[in-house]
Amino acid sequence: MSPVLTASIGKTIVATTTSGRAGLSHHQVLASASRVAVLELLRSRAQPLGVGEVAQLIGLHQNTVRSHLDLLVDSGYAVRRTEAPRGPGRPRVVYESTSAPEGERNYRLLAEMLAQHLVATSERPGEAAVSAGRSWAGLSGQRQDGTAPAVAAPPISGEEAINAVVRMLGDIGFAPELSADATAINLHRCPFRELAESHPDVVCGAHLGMVEGALAEMGAPVSATRLLPFVQPDLCIITLARTAAAPGQVVPAR
Repeated sequence: MSPVLTASIGKTIVATTTSGRAGLSHHQVLASASRVAVLELLRSRAQPLGVGEVAQLIGLHQNTVRSHLDLLVDSGYAVRRTEAPRGPGRPRVVYESTSAPEGERNYRLLAEMLAQHLVATSERPGEAAVSAGRSWAGLSGQRQDGTAPAVAAPPISGEEAINAVVRMLGDIGFAPELSADATAINLHRCPFRELAESHPDVVCGAHLGMVEGALAEMGAPVSATRLLPFVQPDLCIITLARTAAAPGQVVPAR
């Protein structure tokens, strides 16, 4: 297993831009499923909402909701304002969503351009996207000088490799959850949802290839076999399969 990839996956293996005063990347801000639920609620309402209303509708404690809202405001996904007093007591503080932050809009535009180019120029855009995802994972496992590590890393178990991939997907913003039997990774959020709905072969193919490539780079005795998009409105599934290995030998995923 590449030490660089292992260390990178344990943290984050994607280049990200920081978001607002919070100093977090956009992916990190949206890595929490409950925070995403708060943001989606704000986006679904024509009128701004207070902390109590959000807490009641989402089913979270008001303190938890308040911390999520503060982070969304700091990162540019929501705005906070105070309504004019309507009587005695404190003025009401409300929140509403904003358009996507500038950095995220730029990345989405670039992703849209690349997806459209792949569809227009490739006979099999889905396969090309899977290959691109594998290549990305392979490049992420190289050293900074672009060469492979000189010393081979010890074998990694399937459990370790899957956990590393789950962390990677969480850092990117998929809100992943490993199934109880460890045969699938449930993705509760897609950072490229709008693009995936219009170009599912390309976007989902790239994500599948990314997971395939990460597992292969680690020499894991497990492989990603399929990505099932939008099984439910907020659920995509990556299926996993164990690969055969002789005692003491790790067989790379194919």
